Amino acid sequence: MRSMIQRIWVMVAAFGLLGMTVGCQPQGASQQTDNTASSAPIQSHAVTVDIKNFAYSPETIHIMTGTTVTWRNDDSVSHTVTSGANQKADGVFDSKDMAHGQTFSYTFSKPGTYHYFCAYHPIMTGTVIVTAGSSSSGADNMAGMNMSNASPSSGTEKYTIAPLGTGTSGEPKQADDLRLLPYTMEDGYKVFHLTAEPVWWQVKPGQKVEAWAYNGSVPGPEIKVDQGDKVKIVVTNKLPEGTTVHWHGLDVPFSQDGTGGVSQPDIKPGQTWTYTFTVTAPPGTYMYHSHPMTDMEKQEDMGLFGPFIVEPKGTGWTQVHPGYQDEYTLVVNDSPQFGYTINGLSYPATPVLPAKVGDKVLVHLVNIGSMNHPMHLHGMHFQLLEQDGYPLPAPQTMDTVDTAPGTTYDLAFVANQPGKWLFHCHITAHVTDSQGNMTGMITMFDVKN
Repeated sequence: MRSMIQRIWVMVAAFGLLGMTVGCQPQGASQQTDNTASSAPIQSHAVTVDIKNFAYSPETIHIMTGTTVTWRNDDSVSHTVTSGANQKADGVFDSKDMAHGQTFSYTFSKPGTYHYFCAYHPIMTGTVIVTAGSSSSGADNMAGMNMSNASPSSGTEKYTIAPLGTGTSGEPKQADDLRLLPYTMEDGYKVFHLTAEPVWWQVKPGQKVEAWAYNGSVPGPEIKVDQGDKVKIVVTNKLPEGTTVHWHGLDVPFSQDGTGGVSQPDIKPGQTWTYTFTVTAPPGTYMYHSHPMTDMEKQEDMGLFGPFIVEPKGTGWTQVHPGYQDEYTLVVNDSPQFGYTINGLSYPATPVLPAKVGDKVLVHLVNIGSMNHPMHLHGMHFQLLEQDGYPLPAPQTMDTVDTAPGTTYDLAFVANQPGKWLFHCHITAHVTDSQGNMTGMITMFDVKN
């Protein structure tokens, strides 16, 4: 058995290198640029996974039954290869302690998806996808994927994951990178369709993770309606577990509230549920998110949330809010699956928001994370107009608004000088990596003459 001193040394070394490799991201939101997965089952009967720089490389492999996988520890500290998800061993295989230079092998005889982790370093996770025979499956689209600690499946669970999320219902992409959800008219109702399903999501180049998304995008597509509209929202569940949708901030009848086990049963995998209500809320910013009987935190962390915008009557589906030249929606999040993001993306992949000098800009701001984020605008002050969809007694002029989890805000400013003006969380750990480079919860307004 390892001595207490050696354990302490291992922990210190691990956290030191961990700080160098993942910077300010929350636990589980690792970024690997070279840990690629096979896009088809590897035909060889022997595959090697290297353990180096506190990562399994490749993190995800796709093999056929009968293949022996060997892990080799090239790090200077001990690691383990322990089967299971969410740091819970399932007993399928366990290398125990592997010192530098040691190996561990396991032959996979049954098809399935096998997740594994290091018992000492929770950020280290990997996945082996085993296919029977010579046929491939929907998992063939998993090139370059990173399975995080928040992975929803356990040892031998298996389900199909869609290709890289881009929006799946023909939704037009807006300047803020969000999709706008189309609708059809039926008997005086605006009818929208949402599908919850697993997809691969690229947070930024080199960082891809499994997501549970509405219509293939994180956040889910923006639902935009007018005050007074009658709506039907048809939700299809393609997840491996039950789910619901809660209309956060919208005062709807109890039966339409979307609270699993309280106002309705969970929507089971493969089932469809229709929510019907009239939008009585004032024009402003709201949101929707999963609210199942259990595992609500996991489902939100995996990406099941989106903005819901109520416009004044007669504004129209694609029109800008009256009195403004530019209208943007920004959803901030700090889930362990994606790290610190705006609209599901980490800087420099976050959207650049165009404006012209003299434009009046309206921003719908949503905090769907679990932390406070003081959002600061460079170059200009803004007026805080509304919170949680309702107007403030008087607009408040500021350059930083401290957003709390579950809150929404409407703020406006006049783009009065040209430049690329940052809008970011002012907690430095949320916007810089360990080398001081900008990353995470940063976007910018590109104001031109």
